[in-house]
Amino acid sequence: DITLVFGKQRIACHKVILAGMCDYFRRMFLTNMLERGSQEVVLKDISASTGVLLVEYLYSGNIDITKLNAQDLLAASEILLLGALKKNVEDFLLSHTDSVNCISIINLARLYDLKTLLADARSYLHEHVKEVVETEEMHLLQEGDLIEVLEANASQEENFLFIQKWMKSADARTDRFEDLMQHVSLSQCSKDFVCNTVMAEKLMHNTRGVQLLQQFMRSSGSADPPKQPSLAVGNDGGEMWLCTDLNTPQWQPIQQPPFQIWCYSACASPGGFVVSGGESQNSNQRDCYSYHALNDQWNTLPPMPTARRSHSSIYHNHHLYVVGGLDGCIIFNGRPLNSVEALDMRNLQWNHLPPLPREVCSAHLAIVSDNLFVLGGFFGGYCGDWVADVHEFDSTQQTWRQRSPMPEICDGGAAVSFNDHVYVVGGSKRSCMRFNPRNNTWTSLQRSQFSHTCGPSLVLNGNIVVFGGSNHDSIEEYSPLTDSWS
Repeated sequence: DITLVFGKQRIACHKVILAGMCDYFRRMFLTNMLERGSQEVVLKDISASTGVLLVEYLYSGNIDITKLNAQDLLAASEILLLGALKKNVEDFLLSHTDSVNCISIINLARLYDLKTLLADARSYLHEHVKEVVETEEMHLLQEGDLIEVLEANASQEENFLFIQKWMKSADARTDRFEDLMQHVSLSQCSKDFVCNTVMAEKLMHNTRGVQLLQQFMRSSGSADPPKQPSLAVGNDGGEMWLCTDLNTPQWQPIQQPPFQIWCYSACASPGGFVVSGGESQNSNQRDCYSYHALNDQWNTLPPMPTARRSHSSIYHNHHLYVVGGLDGCIIFNGRPLNSVEALDMRNLQWNHLPPLPREVCSAHLAIVSDNLFVLGGFFGGYCGDWVADVHEFDSTQQTWRQRSPMPEICDGGAAVSFNDHVYVVGGSKRSCMRFNPRNNTWTSLQRSQFSHTCGPSLVLNGNIVVFGGSNHDSIEEYSPLTDSWS
């Protein structure tokens, strides 16, 4: 008893069904709107293809949402007051945001007041900004969103490049350059970058640009040296110490942790470190805690899905990864695990990653190019054998692959990532080995002076530092440039 007209497409419908499924039509047919007595309703702002989908949705409750039709469906759901359909489209876009469409989705979410989608897409932009600025959508990025990226990003050199990309992506943006440069600190850029990149930008060739360059030249020669990071160390029994000034090393005990555990795992995180799992009162634990050095505070994190001890952990890109370890009863040593779990620190949700190809305890972990490397470790509980296996987790494909094994077994060693390579150092054999992921090869290097069994390692000021270990407190530094220890 009614015909809907979408462009040249005419679809015969029932008023009672349209009114029952859609507030827009209910108000139309039950009030004194002009269309109430008409045999046709013309919907000028909805295309024929979208109209067909909408009628099918109103009759069946089902609709096929795709990247190609999502924007049209959002517009139509806004016109026809279809709140449920609008939510369905939002949910679809939440799971289909990528670097190619991220900017469009931000603009769509803002236009149609989709708060959850807007927050998610903006978060995606900040985390993948390097890929997003290379896409064809860069000209759609609003200035306010660009400023948010500049303020959140720590690399001032990257920020200058982002501004350049944005300026060149559309016409009539050159007059915004001077204001946007307020969000770039040239003093935190290298001299090479300023001389070769910043000075070469024609938009810097004006009074304000010259002033910024002069300020950089004056400050670069007298800049204070960067502040040294703090260092935290801990032993197997839960005692921990903090050193806040490496020039005058003074180790101070860290506030008593809110736990009493053995065989836990700890790893560095922004501003502090994270402790997970371990053994307490003859049982494995799931508890996780984060420590923030600035305010000397402990925070409780969501517990791991799997209780474990003698496992390994690493923090990367807002995620805490826990790998392997021992499960089961302490008295019977427990069984080794191949499970891998990740805690997203933004929403505090745990996820399961594909399991390792083999069970492992106390493995060495490193991250190179966003891929997780699991090296060595031991198999079969406390009395098990150490192995030299190496496995790499492809973060894009979400799969594991086996790589070349280490030249020697490194029991109780540690791994670090440095210049796109993995270094395995320390342990009972004073190991020092370098792995090149690109060509899958290992190089044996100069051994350390001391054995650092179970001693942690990190990269500091361009060198690799190894701390202590069983029964001694020595700290050694390795120079990859000279292949020497001191």
